[in-house]
Formats: sequence, structure tokens, C-alpha cells
Amino acid sequence: MGNSLRTHWKFADFQQAFGFMAEIAQLAERMNHHPDWSNVYNQVHVMLTTHDAGGLTELDFAMAHAMQDLAEHLLGQRADSFESPTDIRHHLLAQWAQAFNQENMTAIDACYADHAVLWGTHAKQLIQGRAGIRQYFQTVFESGRKVRVRIVDEQVTDHLSQKISNGSYHFYSDHPGVTTEVQARFTFVWQLLAGQWRLVTQHSSVLPSEQ
Repeated sequence: MGNSLRTHWKFADFQQAFGFMAEIAQLAERMNHHPDWSNVYNQVHVMLTTHDAGGLTELDFAMAHAMQDLAEHLLGQRADSFESPTDIRHHLLAQWAQAFNQENMTAIDACYADHAVLWGTHAKQLIQGRAGIRQYFQTVFESGRKVRVRIVDEQVTDHLSQKISNGSYHFYSDHPGVTTEVQARFTFVWQLLAGQWRLVTQHSSVLPSEQ
């Protein structure tokens, strides 16, 4: 994944650029994660990395999301995005999919807020709370079916402290020795909580068959 996220923005004037930096500075203090940046009149250059980790961490992507959203809000248009091997707009879902495919319960658990709700693809009822969601995925991983997911398409709607991902994905499983495929649609709602992006709502359902 590369060692840093980089970009620069050209604001209307020095006052707008300084206002952007002032607001992000407050967020950086709350997150205890500070960008490497510089300002010349109306331009702000940014580089994000986690020096202690020797590369990118979730903190960098959370900061990048927040900075991108604020820049676009101030400019009133789509702003230049961070240069990265991974598109930050789609990083959150990719992170969730990777944790699922690796059956990494620690990483899956870290994706969700304590008050998150989940309506799984084959779930018969709404699951509320992190503990219930953890049990749901634990059951999937311990089923022996080796379920894997592949993201087909995703559309992201950005807000200052919330992101909504809509799209479709395919689930593949082997049981026993026979591969089956389920095509499903999804909605993931991510919220910025204490400087970390967490899933607060997830809904998944099987795509209807073509008539």
C-alpha cells in the first residue's frame, strides 16, 4: 500500500486556506494524529503517514477522509483527491472485505461501532450491537464453508462525518467441495467517531432474479 497519502488544494484566498487548516488542526488534536503540511498564500500541501508505524494506518485514511470532505465543502466542488495506491473513497469497504476474506475477527470487529446494526444477507432478523454482530460473523467463519466476498461495484456518498456505500458484491462458498455463488446488494453507513471511521449500519440482501 505505499507509505503516505499526498495532495494539495488551491483555495479562494489565504483566509479560506487558513480557515481550512485551523479546522483540521482541531480535528488533529482530537485524533492525536497530525499531518505534515505547508501553506503558501491560498495553497495547502499535505502529506499523511504514521511515522511510528513506518507507513499508512487507519488514522491516515480517517484524516484524509475528513480533509477531503472539508476541502470540497469549502470549495463547493469536487476537490483534488489524495494520491495513493488505494482510492481513499473506497478504502473503507476494501478494508472490510479484506478482513472478511481473511476471517480476521479482530479486524472485522474493529470495523463496527458499539451501537451498530446489521441485517445480513441471509439473516432472519436485525442484529443490534457489536457483540451480536461479532457472533454473526463468528458463525459464518466457523461453518467450514469458506465464504469469500468480491466487490462488484460501489458508489460512495460523502458527508463531513458520514459516508454511505451502496453497490453489489458476490459471495462464494465451498460446501462440501462444491462452489456456490450468491449475488447481493448492500448499503454500508460509516460514521466518524472519535477520529475513527466505524460502521453504524449495514444492510445486505440477495439480488432478485431477472424476470
